[in-house]
Amino acid sequence: MKLSRLGLLSIPIAVMLSATAFVLPAQAGAIKQSSGKLTLLRVHNVGTKYGPPADQIDAEVIIRLNSQPGKAFGFKLRQDSNALVHQGMLDVLRDAFFRNTNVTIDYDIESGKKNGRIIRVWVSK
Repeated sequence: MKLSRLGLLSIPIAVMLSATAFVLPAQAGAIKQSSGKLTLLRVHNVGTKYGPPADQIDAEVIIRLNSQPGKAFGFKLRQDSNALVHQGMLDVLRDAFFRNTNVTIDYDIESGKKNGRIIRVWVSK
């Protein structure tokens, strides 16, 4: 399916939203998945970070889901190897926020923490 059907771009979703392979740090938790409606979509300056000092995520895009109260998830918007993927993820999240539709995210979160790092985003019908 192409994002043009959603009125966004004409790039295939599979290409646009596939994250680059990476190795998780030893202290990282298991990859988890959640779906729900966005209750927050925040974009802020590089280096601002989000959350208290003991549970911060270094990310420029922050979301909250209605299905995960008290938790926040984010990803970076930087000129690196994931720049296009992350811009695509922001576009999908923005569209879901304006349309009030469900999104699904895969994320990494350390045990006992409330703020995690998004690695994939998608919408389905």
